[in-house]
Amino acid sequence: MGRKKTSELDAVATKQSIVATAERLFRDIGYAKTTVADIAKALGMSPANVYRYFPTKAAINEAICDRLVHSIEAESWESLGEEGTATERLTRFIVAYHTIIKRSIIKEKKLYDMVAVAMDEHWDVVQQHSYRMCNYISIILEQGMAAGEFRRMDGYKMAIALHEALTVFLYPSLLEHRVNESDGGSSMLEELEQLLDLLFYGLSAKA
Repeated sequence: MGRKKTSELDAVATKQSIVATAERLFRDIGYAKTTVADIAKALGMSPANVYRYFPTKAAINEAICDRLVHSIEAESWESLGEEGTATERLTRFIVAYHTIIKRSIIKEKKLYDMVAVAMDEHWDVVQQHSYRMCNYISIILEQGMAAGEFRRMDGYKMAIALHEALTVFLYPSLLEHRVNESDGGSSMLEELEQLLDLLFYGLSAKA
């Protein structure tokens, strides 16, 4: 039993090392230019050994993306704080998410390219991320309904509708086009805030 547990721990540690090394190379070289052989060389192991833990480079990328999107979610959720109305808190959450994605496009282009591949290929990790984002939004909507701030509705269905309405400000590939077409400055944020004002007006219990 002790040997088996140690072996399992070693396997987890090796997988974590592969993911961490791959992420560093993807940041430095870029996803497209990094090969499994590069990852193996940096770890001092053979490519065949890497393939024991991950069947493809895409599988490594998926593991990295899973870690990254959880980090983005956590940072966005922390922006909520405990003060303010549901409208104010949901605005902070969405603006924080938008800002993090935009920052990655502008300042961490190589890492963003890796996430964009995952988004465009509709990997399960990205779909699960979208589900969680809708869950976060629905939680805040439910809180707003309980406080009498929002009209009664199906919170999760409305969360999906809001998420889709905001896609151009949240989805990396679409946001990249907006960043390239603009100065990447405050104008895009102002547009997002104006759209949120419109959406929240429709949600208001007083509308």
